[in-house]
This record gives sequence, C-alpha cells and structure tokens, in this order.
Amino acid sequence: MSADERLLELLEQDPEAGLAALMERYGGAVRAAAARRLSNEEDVRECVNDVFAQFYFQRARFDAAKGSLKNWLCTLAARRAIDRARAGARRAADPLPEALPAAGAPDPDERLDVENALARLPKEEAALLRMRAAGLTVRQIARALDEPYETVKKRQQRSLAKLRKLLLTGLVLALAALLAACGYLLLRYFGVLPGYGVNTRADAPFHTLAAPAEGEDRMAALRIEDALWWQGGLVLDVRLEKGPDAADRVVTLPDGGEYTVLWQTSLVGDLTLRWGEQEEMYGTVVTDAARSTKDCLAMELVFTGLPAPEQGKGPVEAVLCCGGLEIPFTLAAAGETSPEEYAYALGELGGVLAIPSRSGQGAAVELYPLNGEAFSVEPWMVLSSFMDPAPGAVTLTGADGTVHEGTPAGFNPYGTSLYSRWEFGSLPAGEYTLSLPYLLVSAPLPETFVLPLPEGDGLVLEAPGGSLTAHVSRQPGRLAAAEPEPGAEAFYITFDAAPRREDLALAGVWLEAGTDGLPEPTANGPWSSCVTLPDESGAWAGLGLQVSPDAVKQGCRLAPGMQGRITWKWAWPVELTVHLP
Repeated sequence: MSADERLLELLEQDPEAGLAALMERYGGAVRAAAARRLSNEEDVRECVNDVFAQFYFQRARFDAAKGSLKNWLCTLAARRAIDRARAGARRAADPLPEALPAAGAPDPDERLDVENALARLPKEEAALLRMRAAGLTVRQIARALDEPYETVKKRQQRSLAKLRKLLLTGLVLALAALLAACGYLLLRYFGVLPGYGVNTRADAPFHTLAAPAEGEDRMAALRIEDALWWQGGLVLDVRLEKGPDAADRVVTLPDGGEYTVLWQTSLVGDLTLRWGEQEEMYGTVVTDAARSTKDCLAMELVFTGLPAPEQGKGPVEAVLCCGGLEIPFTLAAAGETSPEEYAYALGELGGVLAIPSRSGQGAAVELYPLNGEAFSVEPWMVLSSFMDPAPGAVTLTGADGTVHEGTPAGFNPYGTSLYSRWEFGSLPAGEYTLSLPYLLVSAPLPETFVLPLPEGDGLVLEAPGGSLTAHVSRQPGRLAAAEPEPGAEAFYITFDAAPRREDLALAGVWLEAGTDGLPEPTANGPWSSCVTLPDESGAWAGLGLQVSPDAVKQGCRLAPGMQGRITWKWAWPVELTVHLP
C-alpha cells in the first residue's frame, strides 16, 4: 500500500487524524502552489484551508490513475488561488457587499463555517482566535494585548471550546483545533536547498555563488569557494593562502618580552565587502581549524544587515577586498524545492527534515531545521555551543532491529552552517528509521533581559519559553572556576528555570558583558569578559564574569547584546522513515 493510499484509508477511518496527517505531508506544497499566485498572506492561508476542506468533502472524485495526491491537491490550490486573485481584482474595481462569498468558494454545506462561528463569539474572543490562527503565539498575543500570559492562555482555551460547539461538522472541529494549536507551522513557507539549508521566506530566496572566484598578489592568494545569502546575511567560504611576501613577525614588548604576529593577522583584518551602493563593511571571521594549515587559512566570513537582492533582477554582483586585492564574485538565486520531496516532521516549536545520501565515507543523513515562529531548531539538533557531556544519539534502525549511531561530521559549535551531516559508515541500501531523542531550540533574548551586577541576585527575568531566576555569587559553587585575571573581580551566575511547557528544560543561556557610563572595554581601560562554565559533570551550568574594579564601581551588567540567546532541550522525540540509496 502506497503512502497516499494509507492517507486516504486513515481519512476514512479517522477523519481528524487523517486530515492532520494529510496537512502535515502536503501542507507545504499546497501553500507553495497558492503563494505563487497570491501576494497577500491572509489570502494564501485561507486558500490552503479551503483546499483541504474541499478535498475532504469531494475526496471521492480523486482518481489515483490520473495523478498523485500531491499533484491533485496542488491543482486544486492553483485553481482556487487564481479564482481568489481574480475576485480580489474585481473587488478592487467594484467593491462587493461583504455578505457575498468570494469567487470559487465551496457550497455552504461543503465548506468551513468558521467565519460564521467566530461572528457569534464576543468580539474580544473572536479577535484572540484570529490572532492565534494567524500564527501568533500565546505569549505574543499577551504582549500585544498587554495582559498576563496565563489570563490569555485560559481565555484562548475557553474561546476555542465555544468555537468548537458552533462549528458545523466534526471535520471543521479538527481543522480549527489544528490551526489553534500548531497547524499554522504547516502553512509556513519552507524552501529546501540541499547542501545549504531551509529558507522560511518566499519573498527572499536563497542566493548562492555562481562560480568560484579568486585572485592573488605578493601578500596572499584569496579564493571564494562558496557563498550563501539568506535573510539579510551573507556567508562566504574563503581560503587565504600565504604569498611570497607574507611572513610572521616578532614584536618586542616594553618589558622585554616578545610575541609573534602571524602572517595572516593583518590580512584578515583588511577583509571587507562591497555590496551594491553600501559602504565597504567588515564581517565576522569564523576559522575552520580542521581545514587550515600553517600556510593556508580556511574560514567563513559573515556579513549581516545586507539588503535583499531584488527578485527578478538577475544575478547580484559584489566584491571581496583584502588590502589592494579585489575579488569580484556573482550570486544567483537558487532553486528551492518543497519539503514534501523529503522525509520531515513538524511540531509546535519547529521540526526537522532529513535527506539521506551516500559517499566515499559510507551512508549519511543531512538534517535540516524547520524553524517555528518563536524558536529556531539548532542545526546539529542535539548538539550546540553549550556543553553537554552526554548528548542524545542520532540513530538509524534497520529492518532487522539493529541500531546504528551517527557521528556528527565537521561539527563546529560556532560555525554558520544551516544544517548538519551525520555519518553512519558502511550500511546497505534500504529503509531505516531515523530517531532523535529531542531537539535543541533557541531564541534571541529580549532587550529587557538585563542582569545588573552584583545587585541582580534573585532577579526574575522573562525569556522566550519561560522565566529565569538569576543567582549571582562571588564564589563558583557548583561551577568550574574560570582562570582568574590579575586584579579582576569575579562573578558566577546560575539560573533556576521555570519553563512554560512541561517538555522544555534549560540547556543554556548566553549574555554579553557591558558597563554603564563607560567607554567600550579596552586593553588599558575598564574591561569585562564573560564565559560559559560547566559543572562537575561537564555540562553547561552558568556564566562566569571577570571585570575590572573600575567597571564594578561604575556599574556592570549582563545583557543580550548582539548574540544573546536562550536554548532549551525540547523533549519531542523524532522518528522518520528514510531510504538510504
């Protein structure tokens, strides 16, 4: 029995479960078909809902001999989107009364009557459910309404219960429940680009390097091997090789000591990007030690805040500069595919997509995060920059029950990769069950997440996913003590977490040190440094801060800065069926 046949059988036996499975498998493809013809996001969402409702009531018309279920649904989506677009154009020219249905709407006894049901609810309850169905989390709604989270959560539950009683059929009940819970994730845009990542913005397609670019002078040879523009950021994969005139140099200090300045130091500092009409900008360097040698530095250059390439305008031209050396390169829009072509799973906070492959090293599976509205799934799924001496295993289970544990290939906790690759060695081709025990999900910390020192002990701070109570001490306690700096004052910070979901556990917090009323820390002035610290088991347990006495007097703090984030361990086990080639 094919996957489509199993879906149709489930739809007959259990309409609610069948509809949920149908939306999970083909929601992305249907949304993509509608989005290509509709520019308004609300129209896209309504079109997708109408397609699944229409298919349920008219499923007897589906003929597998004429095409796949995916193609059938996408054809329905294209037709309804065209009808909706034409209806919108007519309304713009000659507005219709609100009571008239949109062109191509299903018959009243065959369509969702959610709008009529919402109209019978109190205005504030209807507005709350509309915000929830549009993709806002309860936390976001609470902030928008300036009301307590628990109050909004309980009101949503009561309103949803009322809505269920007003809906026309049990099927509509299932659709409403899905939309009010996590169904909106299924309607998000996910554009898959194997070897790079998953894009969540249909209006900002990935751009990749059209061809490698290189140049050289007496100081260095510079080669751009790959590139990816995504949602305001550009990552360049660069190799910098030592030129004939480049050399290490020894610097003598005032106290007679010496230190060596490596040949690449000044060259890396001169790397800038010219992008369109913007001024030359400096990026962040992430060194790849595994690929670097004494005379060759492999690195990623990360530039942020770049404007999106204009759609339909063709390739993007840019220049990477290194002193007097200029390397022009070209970016072109990449062809993204639908997640329905691969095995994937989606939950309330996000999900994962798997692409199996085979190379000289044997069988492998690439794992791609499917990010939610509030949280991003860590690319390495069970690994992050926060320490964990015993992370969960990523495994493949064969038909005979044998479990094979994967090895992360090229894991770099500070790298910029949007996906991870797990290698499983020499395995025969066939069907396997891919298992992940949990997912690590992260979110940026809000600007209000500020911990003053030393008076912040006991302060309760709100973060995505829960609240944290900070404990500030001058003694390391259960934390491994950081190497002391001469004349420094040390603070050790731990957190007690109160997650808003039972399936979340704190995995790590990162904050940046700052001072009040003082210039940025310098080598000769007030300074501060913050590091993550483990406990005796080696797991992340808190933060260590060392500051100069002057900084303590003037006032110092921990704040999100540019990189502040919180990471949770989400107890959402994943099991996917994959086919190794």
